[in-house]
Amino acid sequence: MIPARDALGTSAHPESPTDAVVVGAGPAGSVTALLLARHGLRVVLLDRLLFPRDKPCGECLSAGATALLDHLGVLPAVEATAPARLHGWTVHAPGGAHFTGRFHRAGLALAIERRRLDAALLDAAQAEGVRFLQTHVTGLLRDTHGGGPHGRVAGIAGRDAHGQPVRLHARLVIGADGLRSVVARRMGLVRRRPRLRKVSLTTHMDVPGLFPPGGAWLGEMHLADDACVGLAPVHRSGRRVNLTLVVNKRHAPDLRAAGPAAFMWSWIRRMPALRERLAAHAVELQLDAPLLASGPFDVPTRAVVDHGVALVGDAAGYYDPFTGQGIYRALATAEMLADVAGAVLRRGDPTAQRLAPYARRLHRLVAGGRRLQHAIDWALRRPRRADRIIRRLARSAGVADTLVAVTGDARPVTALLAPRLLVNFLMARP
Repeated sequence: MIPARDALGTSAHPESPTDAVVVGAGPAGSVTALLLARHGLRVVLLDRLLFPRDKPCGECLSAGATALLDHLGVLPAVEATAPARLHGWTVHAPGGAHFTGRFHRAGLALAIERRRLDAALLDAAQAEGVRFLQTHVTGLLRDTHGGGPHGRVAGIAGRDAHGQPVRLHARLVIGADGLRSVVARRMGLVRRRPRLRKVSLTTHMDVPGLFPPGGAWLGEMHLADDACVGLAPVHRSGRRVNLTLVVNKRHAPDLRAAGPAAFMWSWIRRMPALRERLAAHAVELQLDAPLLASGPFDVPTRAVVDHGVALVGDAAGYYDPFTGQGIYRALATAEMLADVAGAVLRRGDPTAQRLAPYARRLHRLVAGGRRLQHAIDWALRRPRRADRIIRRLARSAGVADTLVAVTGDARPVTALLAPRLLVNFLMARP
């Protein structure tokens, strides 16, 4: 067997390398590992943390993600954790206007705490024979005699839960380790340094009555100049809710000065509909409330495959959290990669050329949604413009439902270009 070298140049003699090592046990990593195991491959799944664990996230899956979970055969495992079911969204403009869009035949969206979702998907992967190890990956091993000027990736180097060195050899290394992917950075696949365009804060509250029993719930998005707040139940009882604030980077100094809870509450006070809704249930954030922060979100990649390596989920590039499509893209890219990599690994070495069909499929998946994200970002950048657009949506038959279905991954972006919808939108009085 050819000696392998890690990123530091130390040599090792691997024994019986596994077929695939997946770095990161979030939805993208667990589902990729699960699907590769169904191909009959030997798969090791790594994460630096044990599960369940909390993660900053709006925690609202799209209607398209629900359908995809069902298609992949893991929806029963997720449903067993009692997620909330959302029938659509209501969006409130800075000036008070609002519109409601419903999924209707597009299905239902699920809302669930990431600690429960991620643990359920990890359990499902292990049930398929995936081996899980708590490991902090710090570098990559390379086979200097294969593929490309720097050789082919041949495994990972890191530390286990006790700080002891770990070296795992694999025919394919998959980076599913999120926005700050170690795999992407060690491979030089990040196109440039992430730009801090926005930051987010997430907290959970138990609020009886905020979402009454019955389950026909709508998620809520409240907008202000430079900020938005999402509010949704994340448990079937309706009692447990997620509150997530996303703000422009220029307010980061205020966040550091005020502290997370006071900063979040200061923004809620600027959103009349949300402020009144929470006040009616005597809800006020405690200054010592646990909040999780995240950002930056603008992380472009120059490639998602190379010799012996592939990126999936957020590690493959991310732009903006507003439309909440992260979980859907994690699941969809996991299925795409598993289809391609499963076939490649059965035939031979996973070179960049053999993995290229995955890169092309991923590009087609995200291209339309990325353009829509940019359009929504432009529309909401100025409060007066956002008010006018949202008033039109409130008066445009079918447009609001279509927009919610498109951002919910249940219909293609081109559905918004239907002549009837365009005429309804343009003819509506702002």
